[in-house]
Amino acid sequence: MDRRTFLKFAATSGVALMAPTSFENRARAAAQYGGPYFLLIHAGGGWDPTLLCDPKGSDGPTPNINKTFTRAQIGQSGPIKYAPLTGMPSGMAYSSQAFFQKYQNKLCIVNGIDTTTANHDTGTRYVWSGGTADGFPSFAAVVAAAKTPGNPLGYISSGGYESTGGLISLTRLGSVGLVQRIANPNMIDPGNRPDQYHTTNTWNRISQMQRERLDDMQQRQTLPRLGASTSALYMTRSADNTLPMLAAALPTQAQINAANSEQSGLYSQALIALAGFKTGLAVAATISPFLGFDTHGNHDNTHQPNMLSLLYGVDQIMQELVRQGLDSQVVVIMGSDFGRTPVYNAGNGKDHWNITSMMFMGPGIKGNQVVGSTDDSFHANTVNPSSLQADKGGVRIRCDHVQKALRKLAGISDSDGAHKYPLGAEDMPLFT
Repeated sequence: MDRRTFLKFAATSGVALMAPTSFENRARAAAQYGGPYFLLIHAGGGWDPTLLCDPKGSDGPTPNINKTFTRAQIGQSGPIKYAPLTGMPSGMAYSSQAFFQKYQNKLCIVNGIDTTTANHDTGTRYVWSGGTADGFPSFAAVVAAAKTPGNPLGYISSGGYESTGGLISLTRLGSVGLVQRIANPNMIDPGNRPDQYHTTNTWNRISQMQRERLDDMQQRQTLPRLGASTSALYMTRSADNTLPMLAAALPTQAQINAANSEQSGLYSQALIALAGFKTGLAVAATISPFLGFDTHGNHDNTHQPNMLSLLYGVDQIMQELVRQGLDSQVVVIMGSDFGRTPVYNAGNGKDHWNITSMMFMGPGIKGNQVVGSTDDSFHANTVNPSSLQADKGGVRIRCDHVQKALRKLAGISDSDGAHKYPLGAEDMPLFT
C-alpha cells in the first residue's frame, strides 16, 4: 500500500491517527482554522427536563408529575423557566438559579423535542446526528469533516455519540493525563516532573528508528486490517506528531488538578477540547459527565443533585472559555438520550420518555429565548415550522429539525457529508 492510499484509508476508517510526515502537515495546516468550534455535552441515560428547563409544579393539573416544588416555586429568568434546585452531593453550594440567571442572555432552550423513541442507543444517535439508522454520523463528525477534511484531530471525543459515518477519523482522548503521557513519552511524570527515561540524544535516536520502522511497515502492508493496525501505531508509537502541540496548550498543572476535582468530570474533559480549539487542531469535541441520569428508582434524590453537578460543570467550562479568550468562538450544546416519564413509577423513579429538551450557547445562537413547549402532562406541543409559534396544525420539533438547524448554523448544509447523510426535516429557524 503506497502512502497516498494509506492516508486515504486512514482518513475514512475512523482510526485515530497521527502520522509523522504528511499527516502532521495536514494537522498543522488545520491550525489556520479559526472557528466556530463545537462542544457537545451528552448527559447519558436520559435526563428529566421537568427538573431542568421545562419544569412542572407538584400542584399542577397532572398528579404525581413532581414531588419537590410547586408551580409558585419555579424559577424564571426572562422567558426561561427552570426547576428550583439547590445543593450538591459534594456539599458545595450551587443552584439552578445561579446558572440560569448567569447565562440567561446566552441560552437558547428548545423544549418539546420528540426523539420518537425510548431506546438509549436510538435516542442518543437521533439526538446527536438527526438520523436513526446505525452508523449515521454525529454532528461533530459532519462539521469536522467539512471544516478540516482529513485532519486527524478534527474530532476529539471522551464520550457520547461518536459515529463518524466514515467522514473523518476520531481521536479518543479521555483524560488530560493521557494526553500528557502520549505527547511526552520520554518523561516519567509529564504532569509534575521533568525527569526523563533517556537522555535527549538517546531519545532522538530512538524516535528516528521508530519513524523508519513505521515507514517500512507502512510500505509493506497490503491488507486493510493490517493497514488499520499500522495507522494506530502512528498514534501510540510516534513522538513526532501533533499531540505535543495539544499538550502545550493545556493550562497549568494546578488548574488541571483543580479541574480533576470537579465532580461531573466535564471540566477536565473540556480542557482537552479547549486545547484543541485554541491551537486550531480540533473543530468539534464530545464530552460526557460521570453522572447517571437513568433514574428508574429514587429519582429525585439522585437526579436532582446530578442535574446540579451537570450545570456546575458547564458553568466551569463557560468560565474557562472566557479565561482562554474562546467564549466568542465556541458553540456549546447540551442534550441527552431522551426525557423521563411525566409521573413516578412504583419505585419513586421515572422511566424512559420520548420528549426531551436541549440547550445551546455560543456564536450565532440567539440567547434569552425558549423555543417549543410541552403541556401540563409533558407532551410536546406542535409549532409552526416557520414562526415557531404554537400551532395545533403544526409539527412536533424533532431531532432532525435540530440537527438541520445546527448544520445551517455551522455553514455546512452543502458539505459532502451533509449530502451523503441528508436530513429530510423542514427548515426551522431555531437559533435566530
